[in-house]
Amino acid sequence: MKRIDFPIKPHLLKYLQVHLKLATVAEFPVFKAEDYLLSKSNRFGFALNQLLRKPAKSARHEGSLEGCTARLGVDLRNFNAAYYDLLQGKLSAYVVFQFNDFVDDIFKAELYWWVAQHVERRSTIKDAIRSFMVFYDVSEDDLAYETLKKSVQRNGGLRLRKKKKAKSENFPVNLSPKTGELSPKKRKTSPKTGVLSQKDVFAAVRQSLMALPLPISELDFLHAGR
Repeated sequence: MKRIDFPIKPHLLKYLQVHLKLATVAEFPVFKAEDYLLSKSNRFGFALNQLLRKPAKSARHEGSLEGCTARLGVDLRNFNAAYYDLLQGKLSAYVVFQFNDFVDDIFKAELYWWVAQHVERRSTIKDAIRSFMVFYDVSEDDLAYETLKKSVQRNGGLRLRKKKKAKSENFPVNLSPKTGELSPKKRKTSPKTGVLSQKDVFAAVRQSLMALPLPISELDFLHAGR
């Protein structure tokens, strides 16, 4: 198994295509959207690789998969697919939900930051949200403006904590740069079996990845009023 089609929400697919620097159908109508060559050199690839790995102890699915109608092509050529929890390309509901939820958290955090930056420059919240949607080519069919507006109104006013810097270019905080595994201090084992559950492992990995700077810092911030 060298390639999989990963179910994802349409607006999150467009968001990932920007940050993973993938060619899209909108850019090259003659071709299909570019696959993502899986790598652990960025937060999204690291999280996906961790979720796809065969768990020592499986996790129960929690959450809805509604809206995961788009597909992100993932090329596994650089990894041994035998290490992944795949059966003829079939992905568990747990993996699909957790990755979508992880990307959505970063998407929203960046949205709140974006709106705050624009409002500080005397822009309206409406214009800020609209410019964010345009920047990532998110249409009303992908995700309604009103949905983003409500999210900003409920959570956008919270002061974001300062993000911790990664210790290395390719690996997040609390992960070994040699193995990509959790540091010994962060490991937690089941008192019954002594085996890490998939849920506990990814919870720790996710916490470390969320502590990294927002992805927007990797791009040129374009402000309409500048």
